[in-house]
Amino acid sequence: MKRVLVIVFLLGISLPLTVQLSTRHKLTEIPSLTTGWQFPQKFAAYYGKNFGLRAELLRVHAHAMYRLLRQSPSDKVLIGKDDWLYYADDSSLEDFRSLEPYQVSEMEVWRQVLETRQDWLAKRGSKMITVFACDKYVIYPEYMPAGYRRKAARYRVEELAEYLQRANLTIVPLHQPLRAGKTDRLYHRTDTHWNDRGAYIGYREILAAMKLRPLDYMPVEQQTPGWDLARLMGLADILREEDRQLTRVRRAKIVEIDREDPTWNVGRVALEVDDPALPKLVMFRDSFGSALVSFLAEHFRRSLFLWQHDFDPAIIENEKPDYVVWEITSRRCHSAWFRPANPPLP
Repeated sequence: MKRVLVIVFLLGISLPLTVQLSTRHKLTEIPSLTTGWQFPQKFAAYYGKNFGLRAELLRVHAHAMYRLLRQSPSDKVLIGKDDWLYYADDSSLEDFRSLEPYQVSEMEVWRQVLETRQDWLAKRGSKMITVFACDKYVIYPEYMPAGYRRKAARYRVEELAEYLQRANLTIVPLHQPLRAGKTDRLYHRTDTHWNDRGAYIGYREILAAMKLRPLDYMPVEQQTPGWDLARLMGLADILREEDRQLTRVRRAKIVEIDREDPTWNVGRVALEVDDPALPKLVMFRDSFGSALVSFLAEHFRRSLFLWQHDFDPAIIENEKPDYVVWEITSRRCHSAWFRPANPPLP
């Protein structure tokens, strides 16, 4: 029996190398020693990419972690109650806890920067709207894992939005309308972001700030593999969910796009509607803005959506929009990139 176990063990540990050296396994080019001090890092990346049965072993590991231990195989994902997944990177957990409230001096920086941008845009005939989207835990904290609790009374995005609303700014905070409609499940269970139902609420509130009327959409549900957090865990095939979509015949046509992507996760996309009476839009946004693209584009003769945090005056001078929307999600509200000189306006 011991010999059998030894043989099975030796076969098991030699199988990846056998696959790696087989003629059916195409190796990428091994890094050269001439790369100098970068060689160890490059060789580690090469070996990891070419390790025999790597994908299969990672898949087995992910399934074992989830099915047997109910643990996430990725340190970037938390498994919550009822298989709700939460993003655990990019300051998400710090923002969830919100242990350090905003200082007035910090919120004053926001006010000054936004008022400077608003005044600069007003001189060019553009109205500025600042939109605060919400990470999933802001709206659905009840599904967070049992060990994660909050002591803070409010999230930082709530403090900031309330402070800025007292200034001469057009601010669209979304925590209250999203909470009001949360029984409709406004976020993907297996993704960082809101679904169409949640994005529609954001779209509706943005149009209200523009004094425009939202369109009606037909609700549709479709079974899909798990979304971004499930993919991070290698479990998209077993953590499936009902994608709660909204659909209608759309007028807006794509005229510029980085690459084809049905979820609009692209750096730059422009759409146009053949109606010269409609206004024009430029939107600076993060990943939460992706789901807003198809909704908002229906109301503008030209709409340009840019996945970037920086406010770009050159884009405004070129596009001459009637509206400029700057969207940012809650976990990024305290990020170091937001500074008064980001960038300085001419």
